[in-house]
Amino acid sequence: MSRTDVHKFLLSDARITAILGLRLADLEQRLSDSVFKTVAQRIATTLTTLTSAQPPAGPLRPVGRHPQIALTHEQLAALAGNSRETCTKVLRDYADHGLLRLARGRITVLVPERLKDAAG
Repeated sequence: MSRTDVHKFLLSDARITAILGLRLADLEQRLSDSVFKTVAQRIATTLTTLTSAQPPAGPLRPVGRHPQIALTHEQLAALAGNSRETCTKVLRDYADHGLLRLARGRITVLVPERLKDAAG
């Protein structure tokens, strides 16, 4: 596409510009996290981001239900930018400290506030 086409089709629409801006900001944040945060902090950040993207408990869902993330350790490791083995060690550590409950293909966040603190 030429510069004129990009301006005509993409930048002339404020919604598209806003979406591109949000995606750029997200990418910058993820890059910054991968450089300046530890593996444990990156995993906590990824889990916090995934749980905050979930809708809050509604009238049909029980009050006090803990957020669940349906991901394998390998999938979470890929999102956080580290190996599956390291991810598993960090998740076990968080589980030992009572922040998470681990099940096959599912991670339940028991204390979202403490996990957010662990994210830095």
